[in-house]
Amino acid sequence: MGSFGEHLRREREMRGVSLDEIVATTKIGRRLLVALEEEQFELLPGGIFNKSYVRAYAKCVGIDEDEAVAEYLQAAHEAPPDTRVIAQQHASIHSTRAVGRPGFPIMPILILLVVVAGGIGGWKVYQDRQRQKREALSPAETTSGSTATAPAAANSSQPASAEGATSQSSQSSSARDTVQAATLAPKSKAASAEMARDRPATSQSTEAGAPFEITVRPKDAAWVSIKADGQYVVRGIIRPPDVKTIRATNQVVFFTGNAGAVEVAFNGKNVPVAGGPNEEQVLVFDSRGVMPKTRSQTGTQ
Repeated sequence: MGSFGEHLRREREMRGVSLDEIVATTKIGRRLLVALEEEQFELLPGGIFNKSYVRAYAKCVGIDEDEAVAEYLQAAHEAPPDTRVIAQQHASIHSTRAVGRPGFPIMPILILLVVVAGGIGGWKVYQDRQRQKREALSPAETTSGSTATAPAAANSSQPASAEGATSQSSQSSSARDTVQAATLAPKSKAASAEMARDRPATSQSTEAGAPFEITVRPKDAAWVSIKADGQYVVRGIIRPPDVKTIRATNQVVFFTGNAGAVEVAFNGKNVPVAGGPNEEQVLVFDSRGVMPKTRSQTGTQ
């Protein structure tokens, strides 16, 4: 029993190899190497590991590996190894290393496949539920459409009656307008006759509707408002030497808030403006000159 361990230690010492050198080369713990030399086999892992330690020790020292293994088996009373068992063990070791090889993402791929399958299944379930809802709502929509027809028919009769009432009200309004027009006609004729009577004959030879010109010259600051043919052309304060010339064909209405500070001319001929400073005055012109004031004529303000 002692010849195996003593043989290993003797061969190592003869070649000058220390245990620390064998540890550095084989990466086998010093405690295990000491157990081999002292034949304390119960401290070793057993099985193929013990034989592997013997081979590594013999190779590092420089002796025959097979002979060292045979001596170990004889000293440890172990049977020679079965080559078929060794082959199976090597195959299982290599397959385990291939499966557990770093860089091959098996678990992430499996998780991704599970997530994708779950998403597809959820989408199909959602589509089925939506289709069932549409099928359930279709009969209800048909029923509601049929019930809405009756109110629509009832409502269609209401506009007809409303149109009849509207036509009656429009007829009554037309009748009232006719009566009012007949009532106001004599009044308008009387007003026209009064205006014609109040208008005196002038010495101007200009015909009615012909273009004419009104010139306003301020002697001092005066607020004026001038409307020509229905449109305001001047409205504000004028000061000398600002001169306003207005041309019209139908009518000019002149208003001033300072009658004593303005001079007015019709087609180049001065027209007297009654009133003093800060007094209001209104003059109305047509193509024949100044129109006299009547009750039917008003100022611009």
